[in-house]
Amino acid sequence: MNLKRPSLGAFFVPIIKQVVYNIQMAKTETTESPTKLFQDEKTGKLVEFLSVFDKDYAKVRDASGNIIYVTLEQLVPYHAEKGRLAKITAPMTIPEPEEAPPVTAIPAEDVRLNMNAASAEQIQKRLPGVGYTTAKRIIELRMSLSGERFSNLKQLENIPRVNWEQVIKEDLIFIG
Repeated sequence: MNLKRPSLGAFFVPIIKQVVYNIQMAKTETTESPTKLFQDEKTGKLVEFLSVFDKDYAKVRDASGNIIYVTLEQLVPYHAEKGRLAKITAPMTIPEPEEAPPVTAIPAEDVRLNMNAASAEQIQKRLPGVGYTTAKRIIELRMSLSGERFSNLKQLENIPRVNWEQVIKEDLIFIG
């Protein structure tokens, strides 16, 4: 039985190639690209900068591999050989264009008056031609209904001296 033993060179050559490759990659990372290591001022931990998130926050990865979000102000550049570096304004990344706000179909502030939630003073101030006495009658009518709520706008026509057709046409009130 002639068993041929592998030479030591065959065993160590792949390992040596991997070590040389790692050294070359480490040199190119430190010389070609800016450092991505930062120190979190709050916790003192070293984090890897990934990207800018929003205007004031950065997306970073901590030593255990967790993705966290921190403010840009609390990140201080860090170099493995030199330690903590001078503070810079913010890590440089390509800014993403801001998204345009959506066109709103519903106004941000509803200027209409909710007749089920309005007080007599609000009704008097917001509805044209309605005095305080008429506003109190509207509140009394609302309280006399089942559930103390209006269920439709037609119920308001029981209150005289108000042009309800015009108020409804101008969309000044609603039942909420």
